[in-house]
Amino acid sequence: MLPHPGALLARFSVLAVSAALLAALHTAALAQDNQQSGGANATNLVTVSGTVYDSLAGKPLADALVQVVARGENARAWSGTTRADGSFEIPGVPHGLFIVGFMHPSLDALGLGVEPHTLEVRGDTPAAINLAIPSAPTIRKILCGTTQPGDSSALVLGFIRDADSGVPLGGAKAVFSWTELVVTKGIHTERRQIPVKANDAGWYALCGVPSDGEIAARAELGDEASGYIQVEVPVNGVLHRDFSIPRGSAAVAVVDSAGAANISGIRLRHGSASVTGVVRNSHGQPLHGAQLMVWGSDVTGSSGDDGSFTLSDLPSGTQSLEARYVGYAPTRVTVDLVSNQTRTVTVTLSERTDVLEQVTVYGKLNRRRIDYTGFLERRKSAGSGRFYTRADIAEMHPVDLTDILRRVPGLRLVPTSYFDYTILSSRGLTTNPTGTCQPALYVDGARLIDDTGLNGMIRPGDIAAIEVYAGPAGAPPQYSDGDCGSILIWTGPQPGK
Repeated sequence: MLPHPGALLARFSVLAVSAALLAALHTAALAQDNQQSGGANATNLVTVSGTVYDSLAGKPLADALVQVVARGENARAWSGTTRADGSFEIPGVPHGLFIVGFMHPSLDALGLGVEPHTLEVRGDTPAAINLAIPSAPTIRKILCGTTQPGDSSALVLGFIRDADSGVPLGGAKAVFSWTELVVTKGIHTERRQIPVKANDAGWYALCGVPSDGEIAARAELGDEASGYIQVEVPVNGVLHRDFSIPRGSAAVAVVDSAGAANISGIRLRHGSASVTGVVRNSHGQPLHGAQLMVWGSDVTGSSGDDGSFTLSDLPSGTQSLEARYVGYAPTRVTVDLVSNQTRTVTVTLSERTDVLEQVTVYGKLNRRRIDYTGFLERRKSAGSGRFYTRADIAEMHPVDLTDILRRVPGLRLVPTSYFDYTILSSRGLTTNPTGTCQPALYVDGARLIDDTGLNGMIRPGDIAAIEVYAGPAGAPPQYSDGDCGSILIWTGPQPGK
């Protein structure tokens, strides 16, 4: 069971107090810097040295501000900055009892403060002390409590801010969603959606996020929201993920000629932000003709000869940029966009994926395998439908089912939440002027209630044939449902020799 967000914030207060204490010490350091040690006897001055380590990232922490502050009312302070190897030296520290701590942007980004250490300086021997950002298990234990053996879930934390001003949005929610396998009387999937509310500083933390499977996440504040992004959660670890939410004119609804903005669950948006960059493979070679899109908008584009691309009129905030190229698995990159500004990214497509090989279909065997559907007879009659055989599909080199459907004239695929698509029939609008024309979808003769999760349900290699009817005319009577047409998908074994 997930801890209540309020309990998480209460557990975090110890670290937050430490951060506030260090901020106060930093103010004292600015007023009384290292040079203020002139009143002490030079023979009693020593050097405080040590290292600062980032246990969360597993490497030394460079450019951290380390402070040695005298205990007492005067709070005199000495400071130094860590080198690339995390080491530091602070000379001129007199004898006495001190509080030692450090500050670094990574602590601010995580919302973490580190409890200061006590150090006693005496004699002529240099004093040494080692400091560290807590490890993932330590942070997870502080915020989530003791976990059960074998628990591979993770902690996700970060800040939620206004996309353009950067102001923290207290009361906003980070919403994480994933699919779970549920076993009751049968086996089915169920989508879990867990919201966690940010505190007044815009900071949130969520325990118990599963580390296996695809996690979709976004931030919300009332009716305003970031785009959905794909989150990869480390096993038994801590993931830092900030969100920015576009507000007001930073993201407005798109006036969509096909009526997509009018369909429940679809909110296409645009704004004045832009993203530019280049698409490369794992060897650094530019990829020409890669297809790019920003989820939640109607903006698409393709890369040029040098792999470069530019997408404009985008909503600001945290968004997901997707790149697709034949022979590679689709890749999504999280981008934080700002109104009237252009972000630059490099998209690397590295995961090769199998595409359907060209096949030779032998009519006699093919007929025996799918003739029961009536597909071959309807195809021969040259009716008003469009017909795609296994060989036709192989020529498209699809990665997902939607890669096939987007090639069909008269169909339009609109990206929706959770990285799904809704299928629209543009031709059906001539007989259905409401602007929400969604064709009926059948798989092996069974009517699907909706097309959510279609790509995960049907893989291109499982498809034997597809037939598409833009309107009611020409569709088989048993598959004619309304004015928006029908899509019939037939699965079966791959035709053989």
